[in-house]
Amino acid sequence: MTMTANMISVAELRELSLNELAEANGGTFTPNTYSKDAYHEVGISTSYHFFDKDEFSFMGKSISYDEANDIVSMARQLSKAINEGHNGANHIGYSESMFINAFNSQLNIKYGIMWDGHAGYDY
Repeated sequence: MTMTANMISVAELRELSLNELAEANGGTFTPNTYSKDAYHEVGISTSYHFFDKDEFSFMGKSISYDEANDIVSMARQLSKAINEGHNGANHIGYSESMFINAFNSQLNIKYGIMWDGHAGYDY
């Protein structure tokens, strides 16, 4: 077999999308962007693996690592905006209806899903 028979032409190469890359990669020794509690607080369920990639689901639907991070980031930004100038007993938490309604408005726009307000868990 010649060397040219084994080579792939440049036209046949393509870059993987983030979702395709997430499906292809395995476990890692580096920690996830957020703690398990941070994912669970906003309804994301987790399944951590040592050698295989970690799994995330939201409202019973499998989501990617990047989507899980985006949802936590979205919740944190929204919480910061809602609680601007408030502290102590006036702080609105993730489990309160005001936060859930505001969060759902953002989730529905970006992902077409609504959160039921229940915390995530390990599966």
